Amino acid sequence: MQIFGWLGFAFFQIFYLPQTVRMLRTKNVEGLSLTAWLVLWSGLFSYVLYSVYVHDVIFVLGNLTGLLQTSLQISLILLYRRKKN
Repeated sequence: MQIFGWLGFAFFQIFYLPQTVRMLRTKNVEGLSLTAWLVLWSGLFSYVLYSVYVHDVIFVLGNLTGLLQTSLQISLILLYRRKKN
């Protein structure tokens, strides 16, 4: 059953790539909700804490890398919105 955990981990990491590549290429963050990304970040942070508590390696790695990628998205939104104004 662990294979499904690792597959979920891989798919969640792939999920971020198209948006990140688009943002880096176009420097356009119009239409992206900063609030939604902050809520996602908060949820992932909570999951990281819980995953560490229950000692689940797949969830720790998955949520930690998701947290890092979400942090990148938030940083790009803030950076590119500031440059636009």
